[in-house]
Amino acid sequence: MSIKIIKEKKLTWINIDKVDQKAIDYLNQNYNFHHLDIEDIKGDSQTPKIDVYKNYLFIVLQFPHWHAKTKTVIPVEIDIFVGDDFLITVQHTKTKEMKNFFYRCMKNKKVKADWMSNSSGYLLYKLIESLYRNTQPILDNIGKKIYELEDDIYGNEQDAKTIKLLAIHRRNILNFRRILDPQRYLISSLSHTRKTFLDESMSIYFDDVNDYLSKLWAIIDTYKDTINGLHVTVESLINQRTTKVISALTVISVSLLPLTLLSGIYGMNIANLPFNQNPIWVWLMFLGLATVIVIVIIIMRKRRWL
Repeated sequence: MSIKIIKEKKLTWINIDKVDQKAIDYLNQNYNFHHLDIEDIKGDSQTPKIDVYKNYLFIVLQFPHWHAKTKTVIPVEIDIFVGDDFLITVQHTKTKEMKNFFYRCMKNKKVKADWMSNSSGYLLYKLIESLYRNTQPILDNIGKKIYELEDDIYGNEQDAKTIKLLAIHRRNILNFRRILDPQRYLISSLSHTRKTFLDESMSIYFDDVNDYLSKLWAIIDTYKDTINGLHVTVESLINQRTTKVISALTVISVSLLPLTLLSGIYGMNIANLPFNQNPIWVWLMFLGLATVIVIVIIIMRKRRWL
């Protein structure tokens, strides 16, 4: 069943974990929500927002989620209707975090009484706080992987695997920032919204969530600077290695050029070439030229030109 309901005193929490026609019909029959909000929950991913109506709020919330198969951070959307005596959460993707939160409230009487004995605004706060607190392990895991990659970059040769890992971590950081940034403004707006279920006493709670998001933003910003620094370092090391290879190839090419020229001249049918009738002197010329080339290379290496 896609619709589950928890009731405590005058407050009702309805969780819809699948947006199908049954869920849409239930909302239309029991609540007088704006038709554009219904269209929003039927559609694809929406931009995080908060719409204020006379009797309720419609909130589109996103939070970072770790996708184990692709090893990437993806946004998970939850649409929320909140009024005086109800909270409706609409999931577009089933997640462990949301499932654990809902069933904890359903099965634990003490938790249920704590979360649902106050206003629907307090239940909304507990939900948002829990979802964002659960993103901390994702951030910690990203930081751990970045520090491991940093040790690998400075301790070993860079290969295609290192470059790929760097790109993956960079993408995860950008995704995390992309998800988190609009949520800070959304929560800030929520803390200044005044309704009967969101009075001034709730401001401090949502300000606390906003402070926590600012903390996450500061951490991910540090990771961004770190990964950018590692990217520049890897590029410099790869460029240096490429330069060494090109330098070695250039030395080999230039060293062989005089010998190639000399062999080309003596390979022609030209009369009266020096030592033309005495092959041993020709070989000595080649040997002398090769010796000069080797000496020049040794001198250049001692002066660290190569």
